[in-house]
Amino acid sequence: MDTPSQIYTFLQKQVAPFVRHYSRLQVTGLENLPLSGNGAIIACNHSGSFWWDALCLIAAFDDRPVNFVAHHWDAKIGVMKQFLERTGCGFLDEHLADINDNCSVVTGAKSGKLMCLYPEESYHSFRHRYTLFKFSPHVIKYARLAQVPIIPVTIIGAEEAAATFAGLKLKSVPLHIPFHLPLILPFKVTVDIGKPFEYHELLESANGMADDDVLQYEKAAEQLRQQMHQTMSQYRPSRLSDEKYIDRQSFF
Repeated sequence: MDTPSQIYTFLQKQVAPFVRHYSRLQVTGLENLPLSGNGAIIACNHSGSFWWDALCLIAAFDDRPVNFVAHHWDAKIGVMKQFLERTGCGFLDEHLADINDNCSVVTGAKSGKLMCLYPEESYHSFRHRYTLFKFSPHVIKYARLAQVPIIPVTIIGAEEAAATFAGLKLKSVPLHIPFHLPLILPFKVTVDIGKPFEYHELLESANGMADDDVLQYEKAAEQLRQQMHQTMSQYRPSRLSDEKYIDRQSFF
């Protein structure tokens, strides 16, 4: 496996202890992570703003590096792309059909990395806290091609701890434009690491499935979303939305 970048190492060693203390981080299910050297796809709800949920995840996984997968839109902005690459991030493939054995997420998982995806593709404002929007089917195809498990990770509390109360959500862009400075408040954050799923457990019929069978991947992603909703509901009142959050454009 590759050595974590200098920026990631700084976050892991210097910032994570503060995050762990400030957010009174509670972590359950660490035993569900694969042994070091074995890869997986981490599917996580995208909660809060200012990447606070990502910092909580780094703190929760302790010395096990996490390779975050940013949205493909982020790769189109030079400065943001350079920064994210320096932290060790990869980028989501724009279309499901673009995913193949040689894409970065698949090769990373095959090489033993924990590749963390946000299947909702965009983080939430406080108004939409504890809502799970439609999942992208990418998460299932990545796991299928890499032949690695999918580990659902539910973060509870980041939507209060890093709340975005007012601003603009742009259509088809994983970006909110807040009308106030980000607020990082000392709310308790829980990271619940669920039991891993093999991709075929989420598919109704994996046998003979074609690589471009979008409907099957979408059904499997919905099964994953239902499982994560059950976990989230144990901590907070939560709901499922039929919308794709990335497609929203609205003031909040």
